[in-house]
Amino acid sequence: MIAASKHHLELLTACIIYGTVGIFMESLSNMSVGSIIFYRVLFGLSAILCYLAITGNLSQLTLKSKKKYLLLLGILYVSQMFSYYSAIRYLGASSAVLLLYTDPIYLTFLAPVLLGEKNTEKTILALFLGLAGVFYVTRPEGGFEQIAFGSSYLKGVIFGLVGGLFSSGVIISVRYLRNEYNGLTQLVWQSVISLFFLSPFAASTPVNVVAENLYTLVLFGVMITGVGAVFYIRGVAGVSAITGSVLTLLEPVSCIFFDYTVLGSPVHSGMLIGCFFILAAAVVISLDNSILLRKLLFGDRIMSSKKVPFWKKELLRPQGK
Repeated sequence: MIAASKHHLELLTACIIYGTVGIFMESLSNMSVGSIIFYRVLFGLSAILCYLAITGNLSQLTLKSKKKYLLLLGILYVSQMFSYYSAIRYLGASSAVLLLYTDPIYLTFLAPVLLGEKNTEKTILALFLGLAGVFYVTRPEGGFEQIAFGSSYLKGVIFGLVGGLFSSGVIISVRYLRNEYNGLTQLVWQSVISLFFLSPFAASTPVNVVAENLYTLVLFGVMITGVGAVFYIRGVAGVSAITGSVLTLLEPVSCIFFDYTVLGSPVHSGMLIGCFFILAAAVVISLDNSILLRKLLFGDRIMSSKKVPFWKKELLRPQGK
């Protein structure tokens, strides 16, 4: 019981840390999104390598099979981060994180194609819940007619939705690689690959700009990629898939809380309604294998026991966001 509570606390702590992303982004000035991600990953990776060295686990970083899928994971990971952080720049952290949580919508379409699985009534329900959530989150207070073509708002929405698409790819890749590489090993290698692709952004950033933001960048990297990721992975390892999936929903709630209380960003009614629908979609997917949810949705008509694809069993967030 004590051990389980410890893992719950670790996972909740990680989600609260992830929720501070908007504060860090607001504190950084005169830096491109690519440059911010590069230094965040660089300092976070350094912290993780120190952690592995202290615990004597550097040997787990040895490359095995499926190397090309590790490369794919790295590409999807950096694409997700770039889209997500760009959405934060245009929309704010609250709307961006909710759009990132639209990955169940994409998984509903991708699973039949990539995994050969048919959608069930519950995945269709999650799809409609997610789409309703996106409608409310992306709808300005004055209505969609207020969105001008090429506006910052529209760019933010596009980046957010694309981030959700890449997030679904990361989830599929992480689960495919789990038998060869554990969570920290995947995180280290996807970070290394990310640094390679992001290095041009870092090279184009003046040294004095990096120096001005150095303290924030170090703290950003150590907290999000370092401490947050370690707590996340340790927490996920000690709880059930369903419990982990539900607990990670604290992240967008935490992000909205910090965005409102610390940064003073407005939270409109549409965002709260959209938050409800999107998180409800994530819960439906996460609890896909739950007998209780089956009874709530379908009464006594329990579905036949077909093989459930991994993305339905464990809808967990990508490590080290």
